[in-house]
Amino acid sequence: MKVAVILAEGFEEIEAISCVDVLRRAGIEVSVAGLASAEVSGAHGVRVVADTTLGELRAEDLSAVVLPGGLPGAEHLANSSALKSLLVKMKNAGKIVAAICAAPMALEAAGVLSESFVCYPGFEENVRASASGYVPNCDVLVSNGVITGKGPALSMKFALEIVCALKGDECAREVAAGLLFA
Repeated sequence: MKVAVILAEGFEEIEAISCVDVLRRAGIEVSVAGLASAEVSGAHGVRVVADTTLGELRAEDLSAVVLPGGLPGAEHLANSSALKSLLVKMKNAGKIVAAICAAPMALEAAGVLSESFVCYPGFEENVRASASGYVPNCDVLVSNGVITGKGPALSMKFALEIVCALKGDECAREVAAGLLFA
């Protein structure tokens, strides 16, 4: 079981690092992949050296792809034809695609966003022009193999939903308990 967390210049640091940490605590192999290069800077100036780059990933080797939000990171994700191709392959293979905050716009750009979704409040029309399907009163939404989350403060809840989808409720509860997540 392997998950790729894709980082683009301007990614939201809390969403990226929290997700990587929670997934690894669950015993999931995580590969941090830079969209364009291995060295990536977040929206708040935190520099990360990724394990690999998007170009080195293969859908058949992955169980899930996770997209942190942040701006302009999410815009870079949405504009990447290579990422769109990977997301379509993942969705067509019945694998998990997940995005938080502004990043659901990349899922929509690839045509893999579910009918219902959540994102950063007020950003729904940037995700889908009509904002149709936006669920305002939900923090994290699992719909048809697609997991979406609202934003930074909900990063751990988002990551735990990914753990649940990949390894089950019991594993997610154990990781949550170890994190003192109530």
